[in-house]
Amino acid sequence: MVIRWLSFLPVILALAVSATPARAQLAGQTVAIAVAGPQSGSGAVLGTEQKQAVEMAVDEKNANGGLLGAKVFLVSADDRADAAEGKAVAQRFCDDPQVLGVVGHVNSGVSIEASSVYGACRLAMVTAMSSNPGVTERGLDNVFRLTNRDDNKGPAIARYLVRTLGKKRAVVVDDQTVYGRGLADLFAQAFARAGGEVVTRAKVTVGQKDFQPTVAALAKDFDVLFFAGIAEAAPLLKEMRAQGLGQRFACGDGCWDVKGFIARTDGAATQGEGVLILSAAPAVGRVPGSAEFAARYQAKYGPIANYAVNSYDSARLVLLAIETAARR
Repeated sequence: MVIRWLSFLPVILALAVSATPARAQLAGQTVAIAVAGPQSGSGAVLGTEQKQAVEMAVDEKNANGGLLGAKVFLVSADDRADAAEGKAVAQRFCDDPQVLGVVGHVNSGVSIEASSVYGACRLAMVTAMSSNPGVTERGLDNVFRLTNRDDNKGPAIARYLVRTLGKKRAVVVDDQTVYGRGLADLFAQAFARAGGEVVTRAKVTVGQKDFQPTVAALAKDFDVLFFAGIAEAAPLLKEMRAQGLGQRFACGDGCWDVKGFIARTDGAATQGEGVLILSAAPAVGRVPGSAEFAARYQAKYGPIANYAVNSYDSARLVLLAIETAARR
């Protein structure tokens, strides 16, 4: 998976060079990369798996002699899926001269705010998850992503629902975050272009617990509900099924999470017409090396739930960029 991103290395290398003296003698020294995401709260499943995968990349690098003889250590921070906290975390990473690159953040809104801080201090950031187009559309040459963009994902799932599954009347619900609102808008536009009709646009809030009024207010004649968000997907689906609504539940990659979504539905995901979830990467095994990584990850942490492969490759890319820069 890293191979697809090697064309971006020259820019990352320029950033790494700014922090790493050319032809540096690193033997016996220590260097650091950082990882940031939610490690508490409703998004902790995503942030924890990201951190574990990055830890694996660092541990494997050190087991193979380190980075040109230097030991790599990992600096980790919990941004709590909060934009203000993400900016504070980014500033701490910027202020640490040993940190040469960042894997993160998770939530698009947090990544957008944090990346402005990284841009000011010329610190490279690679996000394995943030998919809002605004993450990489603001002219910051230090910001990269290893996941697809919402302006590809929203239209793709909309076209599939209309053209392949024959869905014509959609309810669209978002969680009012930068990620959720943006994905919902892109989906709704594409669904209409494909020949469908959005009969209801509804909103939930992050942290919401009671979805009975939300579901009760939905139009009764829809044939698919598309949800753009993360943690509220499971309770929303459970409430749909509790109220006897068996229509297809579709969701973006915010639901691409065995622990955070499928397990939390308590069986509702297999009721009615079931669910359609857009994945953020090829299935494990389709890309050379991914199955072997998955086996190593599972042996250490248990089955992959979501973005471990993306996060691992993001960390390897950052490490490769630093090493290549140090050789120059």
